[in-house]
Amino acid sequence: MKRAVAILALVVLLLPATGFAVERVGTTAYQFLKLNVGVRGVGMGNALVAGVNDATAVYWNPGGLGWMENREVALTHVNLPADISYELAALAWPLGETGVLGLQAGVLHMDDMEVRTAERPEGTGEYFTASDIQFGLTFAKMVTDRFVFGITGKYLREELAEYVSSNFTVDVGLQYQTGFRSLRLGMVMQSYGPDATFDGSFIDYRESAGTTGEPVERDFQPATQPLSFKAGVLADLETMAGFDMGGNMGGLVALQFEHPSDNQERVNTGLEMTYGPLALRAGYNFNYDTDGFTFGFGVTQNFSGKAVRIDYAYADMGDMTDTSSFMNQPHRFAFAFEF
Repeated sequence: MKRAVAILALVVLLLPATGFAVERVGTTAYQFLKLNVGVRGVGMGNALVAGVNDATAVYWNPGGLGWMENREVALTHVNLPADISYELAALAWPLGETGVLGLQAGVLHMDDMEVRTAERPEGTGEYFTASDIQFGLTFAKMVTDRFVFGITGKYLREELAEYVSSNFTVDVGLQYQTGFRSLRLGMVMQSYGPDATFDGSFIDYRESAGTTGEPVERDFQPATQPLSFKAGVLADLETMAGFDMGGNMGGLVALQFEHPSDNQERVNTGLEMTYGPLALRAGYNFNYDTDGFTFGFGVTQNFSGKAVRIDYAYADMGDMTDTSSFMNQPHRFAFAFEF
């Protein structure tokens, strides 16, 4: 019966992937939901849907929270081009046999920008800002000793000058320990929700450009959510390869497939090598415009039986990378602690 439940859940999660082959770049709302914010996973080429088992599971795969036994807080900072930053705070709180509760809050923000018009291209002296925020609530549960399942609901709000859009999405995910050596399977459906639009109306100057026509006031058109489906596997190198790496060494290898609703299918590969408290990571993303090669590292220390982790990752963004200074480049930092 338990095996049947696991297989049924896998089939249900596979269904949304059937129509995702059409490329429609830039046609979905809330693009910030597609940012990879878990630093360990970014270092491993974003291939962590099957292996995440800490507080960052609220992003990668809510099912991964189901393995957790200790409370944990994770704080993440992401540098992006054009002086844009993303901050995410996540909390995982086990509730015994009931399950695991997760909370998250994220904000994408940037410096104020000067208002420019056709009449005043040098600037009007006024400024505007843009930002995206999300708040999420996750519940995960270990259904069996091999199968965990989780669901996340998110409230979203996007602001651009005086325009505001708000909505919600749902993530559903699972992980399954197959029983074949250390092979673990993970699947997640992310950002399922109703179409989104900005409140109010705007002045459309497109018809009047280069003609004697007048600008027209229009309502904003709705856009679909950035729905995606991800499936992947992760395994321990020693178990799968059948050799002994030594008592202080370990390794994980991961492979993941992604089906976004607005782009082509993608493939993520990742590797993590550990030596005592130190972890070295690398990965490669196939069929991405940017974020091809990734690497990172992390350090974990235990204090009174509770883990404290510091992680760093870098994802190559090609021509979008700001090389004017070191700190403007796409670095990612994370700090997590159990309590």
